[in-house]
Amino acid sequence: MGRVLCVGLWLCGLLAGACDDTRFRVRTPPGQQVDVFRQASVPKVDVLWVVDNSASMEEEQLALAENFGYFYEYLNDSGADFHIGVISSDIYSAEHQGRLLGEIPIISRATPNADQVFSDNVNVGLDGKGDEQAFACAVLALSEPRISVENAGFLREDAFLFLIFVSDEDDRSFGEVSYFVRRFEQIKDIGNDGMIKVAAVVGDVPEVPANCREEKNVEPGLRYADLAEATDGLSLSICQDDFASHLDELGFTAAGLKRYFRLSRLARPETIAVWVKSSCALESVPEEVCDEFFNDCAGSARDLYGKTCVLRESLPDGWANEQESNSIRLFGLAVPPFGSIIEVGYLPEDAEPM
Repeated sequence: MGRVLCVGLWLCGLLAGACDDTRFRVRTPPGQQVDVFRQASVPKVDVLWVVDNSASMEEEQLALAENFGYFYEYLNDSGADFHIGVISSDIYSAEHQGRLLGEIPIISRATPNADQVFSDNVNVGLDGKGDEQAFACAVLALSEPRISVENAGFLREDAFLFLIFVSDEDDRSFGEVSYFVRRFEQIKDIGNDGMIKVAAVVGDVPEVPANCREEKNVEPGLRYADLAEATDGLSLSICQDDFASHLDELGFTAAGLKRYFRLSRLARPETIAVWVKSSCALESVPEEVCDEFFNDCAGSARDLYGKTCVLRESLPDGWANEQESNSIRLFGLAVPPFGSIIEVGYLPEDAEPM
């Protein structure tokens, strides 16, 4: 997550060159401990959707098509350089087997009417057999000869790879989950495993809610969940009727933005303060989500982190402390923009009294 334990280091270079300028002040949240995180830079990402095409998936395919805008909005607004492609989980049909689907198989920022294109592409059909082999199809899609022939141009060497699986049954590809973890990591070469993330919209693990199991015949997506966990990805329930929230979450993740920040030590909740700092060249969080906002950018270098928001603890736009995971979560307009720095100051539970 790029965490660094330090206090005020972001301004060290500035003070060395302009320590007599009273406009510049060391602004650091209070507390004995300050954890520092960096938001991601604007990404380059290839997103591969792997959608179950068995007979029970009509409703889910329709929901994906109708709510794609929530997913696309984050990618488009983030400025990301993206490719989006769709394949099915069908390992048998010669028209599938890892082939990108649709008349326009690669959706990018330059694609007109991207919502309609995705809607067409995600209609992968309902003729697939019951033993869905989504993992194997994804490997075919991203490997030779497919990646240099039918799927040419989709996978880029310097782009992050985001795999999204959607199925109401578990994967039945031959091989252990660990084998597919290695196969997907090898696609980005040794040492670049951090460039791959998996998400799954599947049956709840370890048990599908009774009404969903009985009405929709959904089974737990155990293998999907294990693959997602192995890549620090996420699993979402296909039983949830509100697909808009799923697409929103997936779009946010694909864009590369972070809103969870795990603290290095257990914090006393009442002592936590969250500050978001942005460079003078980039946008900051809106001032209305801040208890205080400082702008030291007038006449300064563009790479100075001169905009500081003392973030408000509130919903729907602000931060909240999630004690169970010892994390800070940021919501709504308070999510730090690309390239920003997040500082969380607090008094650790095990700290000596001041």
